[in-house]
Amino acid sequence: MTRVSMNVEPMPPEGDVATARQPPELEALRADHFAKARSPRVYDCLLGGIETYQPDRDAALDLYQAAPWAPLAARTNRYFTQTATAAVLRRGIAQFLDLGCGLPHSPDLHRLVPHGSPVVYVDRDPGVLAHAKTRLDIGPPYATDVVAADLLDMETLLAHPDIAGAFDLGGPIAVSVHDVLPWNLDDAAVADAMEALRDWLPVGSTLSVTHLTDHFNPRTVPRAVAAYERHGILVRPRSPAQVSALFGGFDHLGCGLAAVSQWSAHGPTVRHFTPYPARAEDCAAFAGIAVKS
Repeated sequence: MTRVSMNVEPMPPEGDVATARQPPELEALRADHFAKARSPRVYDCLLGGIETYQPDRDAALDLYQAAPWAPLAARTNRYFTQTATAAVLRRGIAQFLDLGCGLPHSPDLHRLVPHGSPVVYVDRDPGVLAHAKTRLDIGPPYATDVVAADLLDMETLLAHPDIAGAFDLGGPIAVSVHDVLPWNLDDAAVADAMEALRDWLPVGSTLSVTHLTDHFNPRTVPRAVAAYERHGILVRPRSPAQVSALFGGFDHLGCGLAAVSQWSAHGPTVRHFTPYPARAEDCAAFAGIAVKS
C-alpha cells in the first residue's frame, strides 16, 4: 500500500504557470513526476520505505531481479551515513552540509549531531524537496535548512544565501556526498563541481563520499545499470581511480577508500542501527572520508 505524505495542488494550465502557488522549486511536480520512476524513490523502496509509486516499485523489483544485493547495498550505504557522522564528530566538527540528501529516512543527519549544529540539506529533485520541507525538523532547536540546488552548479550552490549564511568558514565543515554522483553522467562536470567544493571548504573540513562502482562486482553491476535504464534512469558507475580523484589531495581517514561495508567495519561504533553484514561485492560501492589539511 502506498502512503502519500504530501498534498500537491493541481498545476495550472501551461500558459498560467506564473499564477501557481507552489514555490518555484516545486513547479516540476507535475503528473509525469509521479508517472515515471525516480531514483530517490527507488532507493526509498529498496530501504523498505513507502514514499513510492507503482513505477518506482516496478523499477525496484526489476533492479532486485537483476542484482539481488541491491536492497542490502542500499541499507549499507544508509548505515555509512551514521558511520561517517560519528567519525567527524570525533574530530570536533559541528557544521554539516548534505549534498543530494534524498528522501528523509530515520535517523536523518540532524538527529545524529548535537542540537544547534548547523545542518543544511541540498537536493535538486522537487519531490525530495517537498518531503524534506514537510518532514524534517526545520527551525529551533535544530539549526536545519533545506535548499534547492544542483551540485553540478557548485559555485551557485555555495553562494546560495541559505548556505552562505549557515556556515562559519572560520571553522571546519563536514560534507556528505553519498550515492549522489553516480546519477550525474558528465565526468568533467562532476570533477569541476568537486574541485570547486574542495576549494571552498576550510582547512580541517571533511568530505565523505559513497559511489557506485563495478570494481567489486563486474558481472552484475552492468545488469543493475541496465535495469535502471529500462525505467528511464541513467546511472554511471566509476572506477577506483575516478572515485579517488573526487577527494583531490585530501588525506583519507580510517581505512581509506574501501568498499562501503569494509569502511563501516573499521569505523567507530554508532547507535540507532545494527549494521548489516555485507561483502564488498554486495555493496558495489566505494566509501571514503577525507580531511582537508
